[in-house]
Amino acid sequence: MPHYKYLHRQTVIRDALWLSAINVLLFIIYAKYDFFEWVLDQVEQYEYLELDEILPLTASLTISLLIFTYRRMVELGKISQAFENLAKYDPLTNTLNRRAGYILLQQFNDSAINKNESYSLLQLDLDDFKRINDLYGSSIGDEVLINLANLIKQQVPSDAEIIHWHSDNFIIAMPSTKQAPFELANTLRYAIEEKLFAADKITCSIGLTMWQSGTSLADMLLNVEDALLDAKAANKNTVKVA
Repeated sequence: MPHYKYLHRQTVIRDALWLSAINVLLFIIYAKYDFFEWVLDQVEQYEYLELDEILPLTASLTISLLIFTYRRMVELGKISQAFENLAKYDPLTNTLNRRAGYILLQQFNDSAINKNESYSLLQLDLDDFKRINDLYGSSIGDEVLINLANLIKQQVPSDAEIIHWHSDNFIIAMPSTKQAPFELANTLRYAIEEKLFAADKITCSIGLTMWQSGTSLADMLLNVEDALLDAKAANKNTVKVA
C-alpha cells in the first residue's frame, strides 16, 4: 500500500478535485452532444470495421491503467518513505538524528506551551567512551552504541522519543508519565552499567530537566546540558537535575 501520509498531502487532494471537475465537465459535454449515441451510430454504419470492440477495449485499457497507476503509487510511496527514513534516522543506531530530533523537540515544546502539558528531557552521555574506542577499536565502539540505543528503547516508556544527538550522546524526550523521570534515569543508568558491555564496565552520566511554564526549547536544551555537565563534574556515573 502507498504510505498513508503521502495519500493525504494537499497535492493529492488538489489533483483529485481537478480530475473530478474535468470528468464532470466531460460528462456534461457527452450528454449535450449525444456523443455515445453518435459512437453507436458509427458502429452500426461501419459494422465491418468491428468498431463495437472499441468499447470493451476501452474498459480493459482503463482497468489496466488503474492497476498500473496503483502499482506506481505503491513504489513511489516506498521510495518516499525510504528517503524520509534516511533523512530522519541515524543509520547506526536507528534512532532519530539531530535534525529530525530538534524538529520533534520543538513540537514537544509547542505542545507544552499550548496545552500546558509538561515533558522531560534526559541527556545521556557514556563516561570515557574514547577509552572503549582506543582499547577495542571503533567497530566495537559502534556495536556499543547500537546496544546502547537498544537498551534505552527497552527501558524508556513507549511514548518516549530517543534522539542520537552526537557521538555517544543521546537525548530522550518523555511526555508526562506515571514513572518519575529521576527514577527512570537512575534505572537506565544501572541497566547500562550492568548490561551494556560484557567485556568492560561502561557507565554513563545523565542530565535531567523538566519543562516549566514559559520555558523555551533553547532553555530546555541549555538546562539539560548543564545538568549533564554537573553529572560529569560529580565523578560521573550519576544523575543530576537542572
